[in-house]
Amino acid sequence: MELLDLIIREGKNLGAGEILASYRIARRLRVEIENNEVTRANQSVEKRIAINVVIDKRLATATTTIVSKEEILKIIRTAVNMAKASKPNRYWSELPDPKPLPKVGKLYDKNLVSLSAGEITEMAWETVEAALSLDERVSVSDGLIESVIMEKALATSKGFKGEEKGTLIWGYVSAVAKEHGEVGSFSFSIDASRELKVDFAELGRKAAKLAIESLGAKPVESFKGTLVMDPDVAWSFFSTFSSAYKADNVWKGSSPLAGKIGESIASSNLTIIDNGVMEGGTFSSLFDEEGSPRRETLVLNKGVLKRYISNTYIGNILGIEVTGNAASLLDVAPTNTVVLPGDMSEEEILEDVKRGIYVRRFSGDMRFQDGVVSGVAKQAFYIENGELKFPVKECMISSNLYDMLKNITGIGNKIEKKFNVYTPMIRIENIKIIGK
Repeated sequence: MELLDLIIREGKNLGAGEILASYRIARRLRVEIENNEVTRANQSVEKRIAINVVIDKRLATATTTIVSKEEILKIIRTAVNMAKASKPNRYWSELPDPKPLPKVGKLYDKNLVSLSAGEITEMAWETVEAALSLDERVSVSDGLIESVIMEKALATSKGFKGEEKGTLIWGYVSAVAKEHGEVGSFSFSIDASRELKVDFAELGRKAAKLAIESLGAKPVESFKGTLVMDPDVAWSFFSTFSSAYKADNVWKGSSPLAGKIGESIASSNLTIIDNGVMEGGTFSSLFDEEGSPRRETLVLNKGVLKRYISNTYIGNILGIEVTGNAASLLDVAPTNTVVLPGDMSEEEILEDVKRGIYVRRFSGDMRFQDGVVSGVAKQAFYIENGELKFPVKECMISSNLYDMLKNITGIGNKIEKKFNVYTPMIRIENIKIIGK
């Protein structure tokens, strides 16, 4: 924090009106998997200082990875000079005033801090061996395991001072099964935790099981029917949708949700929360990139759009509340996207489907700007009269994201964590399936 105090003091001496300074360090252990082998291990330390300067509504940012007093004084001068040379941002108001910070549990695990390169490499081998031992038809195509130890400090000329530290371990596995010359669809399995609680062997077994289940795929004729999204696909779907309720995208005109606060934009089954203070949440923290406290924000309630997520800059422009979602002074980002569970079991979601597909992976376009959803359904299964009949050879899905939100007829009762998205299984009607 002394370093940040120095930056603010020197910046003021050089004529800065407002200053935000941050320092972060990330220590990473990363092990990569390829073709049934643990192929590469890497250890790195990343340091970064960022200085944001405001002079008469003129904004500038300078960063460095060299942590020395000489370098810091140099980038302070650089930031101040750039600000003086910039044009005023007429929308700029001011940095936020300091506010009390929340308490968030399970963001730091000493066991992860003490994790060695040898131990994480052993985890990677256990992942591979668990997948291969499940069935001789399985190969692990690729994967990785990474642990991160993070420290962050942020201070502003308004008097905010915040420090926090956190840990994260995450990994994924992709596997494929082969039999009698047939190559199945590649599977994908991912998990993440702020504590050392990921069962990577189970991750490998899950990837292998999914790969085996895709063998024997058959083509289907084109039809219009029901789409059942596995949480892995719902992850991509709701990640895309989260960009639509970012207040910066609303203000810039790239989101169709502009002016729709209070309107029903989705099925009454659907409720979404942006939760930056979730215990153990992948993207949980105490404060955002402008020093505003993280919080829990109800975005969508039973299909009704309640609010956008915002930082102070956009909040002042649009006249809306600040939600602790600053990715920078000018940009907004979601934290943990939580789709509240419904009351349907997996069997109940499937039993009402007359004709449809259940999809575990999707490759293609999902665009929040115009809602276009177009791509290939992978790890897919044909559903008829409530039963999974057979795996489907890759077929296309064509729809619109905003129509899909309105046509949700089933939400599972079990949430799965997919990195920073927490979502159950989702059932959607009137989807165009393009087969052979």
